[in-house]
Amino acid sequence: MDKKGIRYLRYSSDKQSFHSIERQDAVTSHWMNFNNVVITDTFVDEGHTARNFDRPDIKELFQFIKKNYKTIDFLVVSELTRFSREAGDAINMVKKIQTDYGVRIVSAGRGAIYDCMDHNSFFMMGLEFLMGNSENIKRQNDIRGGIYAAKAIKGLWIQGGHKAPYGYTKIGSGSERRLVIDETQAYIVRYIFEAFLNNTPIMTIYQDVRQLGFSKTGNSAVQEILTNPIYAGYQNVKAWKEQPGGLFPMSNHTNIIEVATYNRAQEKLQRSVERHRVSIAEDFPLRGVLRCHCQKMLTGAPSKGRHGKYYNYYKCNHSGHNNLNANKIHDQLLEALKYMSLPSRMIKKISSESEGILEKKLSENGKLLMSKRTEISEKERQLHSIEAKWINNEIKADTYQRWHTDLSRSLAILRDEIKDMNRADEQRYMLLKNELQKLSDLATVYSSATIPQKHELLRKGFDNGLYYKNGLYRTPYMMEVFHHSTLILSQKKLLEIDENKKTGLKVRSSGGDRIRTGVQTYPSKAFYMFIPELFVGK
Repeated sequence: MDKKGIRYLRYSSDKQSFHSIERQDAVTSHWMNFNNVVITDTFVDEGHTARNFDRPDIKELFQFIKKNYKTIDFLVVSELTRFSREAGDAINMVKKIQTDYGVRIVSAGRGAIYDCMDHNSFFMMGLEFLMGNSENIKRQNDIRGGIYAAKAIKGLWIQGGHKAPYGYTKIGSGSERRLVIDETQAYIVRYIFEAFLNNTPIMTIYQDVRQLGFSKTGNSAVQEILTNPIYAGYQNVKAWKEQPGGLFPMSNHTNIIEVATYNRAQEKLQRSVERHRVSIAEDFPLRGVLRCHCQKMLTGAPSKGRHGKYYNYYKCNHSGHNNLNANKIHDQLLEALKYMSLPSRMIKKISSESEGILEKKLSENGKLLMSKRTEISEKERQLHSIEAKWINNEIKADTYQRWHTDLSRSLAILRDEIKDMNRADEQRYMLLKNELQKLSDLATVYSSATIPQKHELLRKGFDNGLYYKNGLYRTPYMMEVFHHSTLILSQKKLLEIDENKKTGLKVRSSGGDRIRTGVQTYPSKAFYMFIPELFVGK
């Protein structure tokens, strides 16, 4: 009477040739025909790993054995690695199939029928599983080593069958494959970084770029752009054995943004992780900057009135201390900002002193720039030296690649820092010169600003300390340049300062635009550097 058996065939991925299945079919069919074993069923898993048993057809195979084991003698595979590459799990499963159901596994390629009850057969079966496992580990190490060398040493873009990152298209194949900038998309990438560094909320950035044609969707689409180092000419490389991982420069690649821009974005993202997440809404611009007197941030939401009309209110969800009419406190803040606006003599004084501070800063930056240029010259000398040693066979390839990568990376960062310093100084000077006069009307500056700009003005002006209590704004700190307005603000019941809680300075009251000499009325260096930030993007 002929024996009966079922077959299991598997290949792991689309990259593995489908001929693998044809070969397995031929090997198992030949063994079964030669040994007069009738094929009762065949189970095939296409594109599934052998690291576990979470595969659709192998699950059906186990169920089939459980129901029909009385009519099955053998489970036939071309080699045991088709069944599983994890030796321990595989051996236990094979033992269970034989012990519980009397079905023995066959390695057709080796012509072996294994018997878990026989110590010699069990040993040989375990050896085949272990050899397959060992070959798999070697293959994976070879692949990982090749990928590491291609990415970390040669600087190639290796992403398998994945699409090019947004902002690029890919051309070429194999070692000649590279990324080329798609200017239509690159414009949006630059916009995302620029808007983010100018304090625009990510939600707002996403809405803006969707209108510009940004095709990526999802809550993290903008963050994925901001955290991808490829836009600065680097790529993440996983560590391999004793070789370090991290960011490595790409060869034959054009940046969309500067390295310094990418680094600033990462620092800002890291800081934002620790910051309280705030929802931005045009109807509630104070949400995220105004606190209840219990020091919890106020939230905002519309409330339905008795006649069905909705009214906007700020509320304290933690204690219920405040239930504030949004329109009323918005008008109150605008009135306070009118009185806080700088008188003409103060603006003239600020303009004069600011130019002196900026000139001094430019002089200091000049010295720093000279130092960085000297450092660049030294790095270039070292780079030429290492190249000469490589040409003369004085150093090994891995030493050359390591030093060349480190020096090239340092040079790129230094050059980007110089560009950024020059651009920042010029922008600061032009903004201070052209926009300072706007501080004579803070209410208009605030009204025409975006919500992130409004937040920046209030956070810096009151050092994150603005709160509301008993019908008026209060703060433990106000930037000294606005102290000329403290008396009128108190008299008008708009805003009061909690004395000595924050600055340690006694706030002296005075009227009009008279200049006081007893306290620091004119702003510090921090304020001169802050002024341009009020107008970025306007």
